Amino acid sequence: MRPGFIVTLNPNKTIDFQLVSPVESLIKVALNSGIATVILIGKIYYKNSFQASLTEQLKQDLLSDADLILELFKQGGIEALIQLEGEFSYVIIDHKKHRILAYRDSLGTYPLYETCYQQKIIISSNLKLLAKSRNSIINQEFIAAFLAFPFACVELPTEQTAFQNIQRILPGNLLEFSSDQTIKKLWSWDWNKTITPIEKISPQAAGLRFREILEKAIQERIKNYSFAAHLSGGMDSSSIVCLARNLDKNSPLLTLSLVYQMASLVKETDYINLILQQNKGVVPNYIQGDQALDFQWFQDQIPDHDEPYSGLFHFALEKALINVASPLNIQTILSGNGAEMLVEGNHYYLADLMRQGNWDLVCKQARQWAIAKHQNLGSVIWEWAIAPLTPPWLRQGIPTLLRGGYGVWPNLTEFAIAPWIKQEFAKEYGLWPQILAQIDQLSQYPIEGAFNRLGRQAAVGNWANWYLASPQGIQISYPFLDPRLISYSFSLPREIREVPGIAKPLLQEAMKGILPEAIRTRRIKASFNEVYGRGLRQNLTQLIEMVKQSSIDELEIFDKSLLIECMEQQAMGLGNVHSGRQISTSLSLIVWFDQGS
Repeated sequence: MRPGFIVTLNPNKTIDFQLVSPVESLIKVALNSGIATVILIGKIYYKNSFQASLTEQLKQDLLSDADLILELFKQGGIEALIQLEGEFSYVIIDHKKHRILAYRDSLGTYPLYETCYQQKIIISSNLKLLAKSRNSIINQEFIAAFLAFPFACVELPTEQTAFQNIQRILPGNLLEFSSDQTIKKLWSWDWNKTITPIEKISPQAAGLRFREILEKAIQERIKNYSFAAHLSGGMDSSSIVCLARNLDKNSPLLTLSLVYQMASLVKETDYINLILQQNKGVVPNYIQGDQALDFQWFQDQIPDHDEPYSGLFHFALEKALINVASPLNIQTILSGNGAEMLVEGNHYYLADLMRQGNWDLVCKQARQWAIAKHQNLGSVIWEWAIAPLTPPWLRQGIPTLLRGGYGVWPNLTEFAIAPWIKQEFAKEYGLWPQILAQIDQLSQYPIEGAFNRLGRQAAVGNWANWYLASPQGIQISYPFLDPRLISYSFSLPREIREVPGIAKPLLQEAMKGILPEAIRTRRIKASFNEVYGRGLRQNLTQLIEMVKQSSIDELEIFDKSLLIECMEQQAMGLGNVHSGRQISTSLSLIVWFDQGS
């Protein structure tokens, strides 16, 4: 079981707490009898900004980040708490006011849930613990939302959870729970206040400032902690490794790399070796990627997890990295995840230009993107200029509309109901209206901004961190998702982040002189489609048996025979990326449900 806690505010105003599988490197408790108790999971960064308000004696006495939170709360109350930065969640038990304060960082590095039951308020980092404590049943409205959400994510951007009458504390929300069972939002993170448009800046100046912020984000995550870094050979992870090495040359830098023999990925090892050749003192740790294929669920036990996870098909890959890291006695793994959201852009500004009537500019820009992406002009204009402006009910075409939102196998569209989902379930829980509502949200002007918001929402949470790393006392950290770097990147002019024919232009500019040129100017990284396809084929028999034996029939969601038929055809190469995602999502729901059966 992963480390966590459960806190209970009783009707008599007493407050109890209990740690669950405590791991000292991740969970800290600070207690000042009669004032407050702080329970913290994770780590606080940029602590130097608070040093001026502390006496020298206090600086020596503060043994942990939880002690710092307690002292800041004593000195400055809520106003001091909202200045905290890092990858964490905390609960403060305020003994004087008989209340609980709870907060998650803006990217939801660790989860928190709350419920009211028998005149008690209970808050925990473990959803299933809460569900068990109050005998909660599965929330089928959440299950429907999970199946209708068209993008991969760790947690849905909603307060509702997989269990009835238990709510999620959303990232960036500071909540107050009082003894009269009232819940009050005291403060919430607002990206609109941290993203301030920069009108004019050169690519060189933008790249330099980007690197400075990224270096600081890495430094905050490695100082005073033993660490390793994931290295794939791509620009993102290579940037993290090179910058981390420059920041700490006094000790070896451990890297974790998946290497492959399969034809589509074997050459990725050459890029890994370029980083090793350039950076002396890097100690590589290799994992045989061909032994960690997608859907490899039957060799290692999948950890019990709170909610279905659409990215579960990657489990073997994530588990293999943690298995190698665990004996290395490290506290942090640095990852390059999140960079694409910052440095690639989404091209939907073409739809905004189209709405503004700048058709000539749309055609000019679309032609440049078509050449850069080796696509025909019409497909580029449709995907990024016309389709986003199409009414939601028409976006997936008249045939999909007439079928009530159902897609046709094997060519499912991005926004469509999978054919193996029973019509009765889809109708009762409104899958098609939910999908239309999501399309409508992504059609709000400016459309580029709507997709940027979606990207930030999809970045919330870290499943491998919660269920694989934290039980080993390790935190997986994403420097690219440091809020300071996110805010700066989205403040830059679009032309800095999106240049036709140049991959990740902002990161390329930032890493001049640091990355090997073959990596810095690399346009295309190898596809992992073979990892998915081979994994599905090799595990197909066991996956089919899993579906057949599943007790998910109780929920009356899936036509199992049709799901199995589609799985078999997908394994043979039929279907597209959207059909593959739908299969992965459905199978992950089955795994999660059967864990609790």
